[in-house]
Amino acid sequence: MSPAIFILLTATNVHALGVAGDTCSNAVAITDGFTPYNTTNHSDSGYSTESTCDLMGIMYQDIWFSYEAIDEDVVTVSTCDSNSFDTSIIVYELGTDCDDVLYLTCSGDAPSDSSCQPYHSVVQFYPTVGSTYLVRVGGWDTNSYGIGTLSLERGKPDVPNQCPTDLNNDYSTNVTDLLYVIDQWGACFNCDADIDESGEVNVSDLLQVISAWGLCPLQGTWRVMQSSPVAPYLHHDDIVVIGDTIWICNVSGEIWKSIDDGENWTRVCYQEGTSFRCLTFIDALHGWAGNLGPGSWVGSTTDLNPLYITVDGGETWTAVPFENINGPIPDGICGIHAVDRNTIFAAGRYAGGAYFLSSTNGGLTWESQYMGSDFYAFVDIWFLSPLEGYITGTNNQGKAALVYTDDGGVTWTTRITNFSGHYWKTGFASDTFGYAVCSGGQDTDKWVQTYDGGETWNEGSFTDGFHANGIGFLNDQVGWIGGYDPHTLQTWDGGKNWQSVQIDLVYGDRINRFLKVSETEVYAVGNRVYKYGPEVQARNTERCNADVFNNAACSITAVTRETVAKGKTTSITYTVPEDDEVILTVFIRGSLIYDRPVDTFQRAGTYTIEWEHPEDYTIQWEHPEFAPELFVSIQTGKYRQWEKFVQQK
Repeated sequence: MSPAIFILLTATNVHALGVAGDTCSNAVAITDGFTPYNTTNHSDSGYSTESTCDLMGIMYQDIWFSYEAIDEDVVTVSTCDSNSFDTSIIVYELGTDCDDVLYLTCSGDAPSDSSCQPYHSVVQFYPTVGSTYLVRVGGWDTNSYGIGTLSLERGKPDVPNQCPTDLNNDYSTNVTDLLYVIDQWGACFNCDADIDESGEVNVSDLLQVISAWGLCPLQGTWRVMQSSPVAPYLHHDDIVVIGDTIWICNVSGEIWKSIDDGENWTRVCYQEGTSFRCLTFIDALHGWAGNLGPGSWVGSTTDLNPLYITVDGGETWTAVPFENINGPIPDGICGIHAVDRNTIFAAGRYAGGAYFLSSTNGGLTWESQYMGSDFYAFVDIWFLSPLEGYITGTNNQGKAALVYTDDGGVTWTTRITNFSGHYWKTGFASDTFGYAVCSGGQDTDKWVQTYDGGETWNEGSFTDGFHANGIGFLNDQVGWIGGYDPHTLQTWDGGKNWQSVQIDLVYGDRINRFLKVSETEVYAVGNRVYKYGPEVQARNTERCNADVFNNAACSITAVTRETVAKGKTTSITYTVPEDDEVILTVFIRGSLIYDRPVDTFQRAGTYTIEWEHPEDYTIQWEHPEFAPELFVSIQTGKYRQWEKFVQQK
């Protein structure tokens, strides 16, 4: 797993023990390159180890390094060393002294790499020229210490080259690259044109250029739409783009709109008790939104209307009358897709209920079909034509199911199943290439794809421990998976390899929906709105504005101790940076809300509450193999933080 935002609590400075790097005050100065170290004789520094970074460990016998930034190029720090131990990294920006340090980023376990030890760590950050940064490396547990190597690289991160034959970096392998190979012909050490790294530029390299002729897979970069609204809960849920107009929605009852490609945003709808989960539009004026309905995982939902319509570009929304829905009224809607001006399909819902809705008259009336005899829940929907389409969900045997129709939903067949909780998002990047991602369950690290328009479906893996939600592809080679983790998984080779990238350095990505709008552009919606395209953005500049807004000023932790009434309560400690409304939410994977123990105005400060467990969770405490993973989030003003419950005996 990769870096996740967490908060540095009060740091306690300890006196130097005479071992270089043993404390903050005698950190080892480093620059570019490799620095060997040995933590065998180091002590614990006394600084906080609390973190929402997955698998951070206890920072055992930590060692400190200091780095003074000479430019603003991205800095990549890694503990990759095949002979080293299970590490974790925390990076701080140094203030006046070691009692004045600002958390920047952290890493528990980076994605596995065969050239590194198991569970190495990698962080990236954007520095300010002249500032000093502290890199703290510690062990996962009391057995994690000894020799290691710290590498620091400025500029482009050391990631696999997705297009090694593009020697002049113009996103294409062409005659310029061919001439480049010819120009460097012969013995050559560490030459760009030595593509196969044989130590010689020869026919082999020439043939690789010829075989890769054409556009490179990755031809763009991701950027944050920095003025886009921050999700009020975990993430925004759906996105629609028509020209420069963008709409997004979320389960907190909000719909937002931008008419200038994300530069400015207006909240056009806010309804307490409504959970908008999905959106679709047939033109710039006419659109529909799906509501989850009561009894879903959003406990505050009271609105019984499954569908809403707008006829003025989203400025106003009204419920679709029940009399316009022929058949059973759905409990809620999770997915909706307009094929053309007349044909719209919808399905739901994840929290239980297998309903399929269709309209063939531009949304004037709807036909509703209940499919609960075969399926437990529906999540997402995608139609290739008015007749041919797919729904993701779960069948009544508890397996994920991708179901297919070729007659507009009159009959359905199951294309593929597995032992994940459900297939979540689905889509097609072309007429022939389609995909869906798994979420939860035994096969939670799987995704499925078709290369023949849906005739056959195959299963692939992405990475263990990543809880997926969204999936999207630009073409059959370049794609992304988003989820609960703050980073995003990216592939450039059709899913054979997945690389961890992080777009949103302030809030984390947590992407729920990807939307391809052209052959070069993809939008995504998560904690904010993101855009992938050929325009080059050298860096995310938000670190420069950390003195204006620092999300790390807010924190939350939840510790459950068996000695306290056998786990019947959990101590939740949180900081409120500014006087404001504060909402604490306890939830499980999938965002099923257990409780909202705090929903009130509070003064700035640190608070601790004892949260009493629901009876079912208390019973499961005696059988931890069945206990759900619990999480807690804080939402106050612009601040958003959440972390997993920690159980201590």
